[in-house]
Amino acid sequence: MERAAWIVQHYQAVAQLAGKMLEAAQQEQWDELVELEQQRAGVLSELMADAAHGAIPDEAADQVARLIRAILQKDAESAPLVLAWQDELKSLLGSMGVERKISQAYGP
Repeated sequence: MERAAWIVQHYQAVAQLAGKMLEAAQQEQWDELVELEQQRAGVLSELMADAAHGAIPDEAADQVARLIRAILQKDAESAPLVLAWQDELKSLLGSMGVERKISQAYGP
């Protein structure tokens, strides 16, 4: 496979994963979201390793730019959902810490 096609294929995979990540966040499927993010990190790692071979070929540049915009849009839609989940986790962990301190102070 030529390099330009390989790069486009990998950015398409990242875009698809970004869409699945948004769906997982919307459905509060947090474990699935984490798995998808790990998959995406693997594909991005391959793309970063390829970057040592030079710039994106001209014949792929426009398509890659469109894919990157789509990825960024999906990420922007996912961000508030993920941040809300993180806030919820912080609150839960904070209350667990308070419960533990109370138990240690007043427990048997």
